[in-house]
Amino acid sequence: MGALRFVNVTNEWGKLHDAFIGIGDEQNCVHPTYMEALKWQDAEGIRECEELGGTRAIDTTPEAVRLLGQQLDNLANLLAGRGIEVTRSIPLRYPEEIHFLDEVQRGYVNHDGCDFFLTVGNNVILLNNLRVTCRRKRVWAVRPVLEAALEGSNARYVAMPPCSPHYSKDDVYLERGDVLMDGFNVFVGCSGNASSPAGIAWLQQFLGPQYRVYTVPLHPKILHLDTVCMLNRPGLLTWYPEFVPELPTPLRHWEKIEINKLPDEDEAFGANGLMLDENTIVFAKQYDRLVAEYEKRGIECITIPFEAPIHWGVGVRCAVGPLHRG
Repeated sequence: MGALRFVNVTNEWGKLHDAFIGIGDEQNCVHPTYMEALKWQDAEGIRECEELGGTRAIDTTPEAVRLLGQQLDNLANLLAGRGIEVTRSIPLRYPEEIHFLDEVQRGYVNHDGCDFFLTVGNNVILLNNLRVTCRRKRVWAVRPVLEAALEGSNARYVAMPPCSPHYSKDDVYLERGDVLMDGFNVFVGCSGNASSPAGIAWLQQFLGPQYRVYTVPLHPKILHLDTVCMLNRPGLLTWYPEFVPELPTPLRHWEKIEINKLPDEDEAFGANGLMLDENTIVFAKQYDRLVAEYEKRGIECITIPFEAPIHWGVGVRCAVGPLHRG
């Protein structure tokens, strides 16, 4: 019998041991129909929702959806080549899963690994209540592989209470892309497009008084906190001041690398990098203007093409769900 998996994540920079990564699933990928929580997208993304929503991407934007899968595969291969255990999500298996809540919002994409579970210490929280309705079905692409990995581990595995199929702005929403950690300080973004105050309150109640959960207000055109703020290592962060009006108190004294959205950039994902350890980062090549800032602080930079997943709302950090760091 092999060694059981050890589950523990306490920060954003501890040595990454494993990575859950989504798949392109190009034969099943369906453009989502538009809803207000998708307003963070660029003009082309909104146009696709309004004009192509409910259609298979392989029929309407075949080159783009194939590139999406290829760039996710390249990330998985890169991490595996550095000795990190990589697990991929699976396609949805049944019509009932594929068409779940289609009467509320049509759409299906299976490309991010992180938004469907959150690891805090040895707590693994299944996130089955994402704000964009069509995203909720993807929990069934993650559960079979996640639960197999957790079997017999030290994990304390729970699921959030599911939100109603009737959309309400103030239901209990929590998305891992909004969550950054530094020990017992947990920072959760709130833009109105993903996590909600009720979801943040649920997280504080579940984690208990040992943890302090901070709400981080975000600009309403932002998807998640991890697109505009990144904790690189103790005392160093990267952020977009224009999209994070005020950092929470524990982060205000940290050294800050500032990045600003350029006039010709569609999305602000420059802070969405993946720390492999305190001295190594992987991020999208389109933000390579950050390389000099990291290198002068002794951080090795690995940049990769990732524009296709970013167009669909998935940066490098978004794509990876960890169970063990440190």
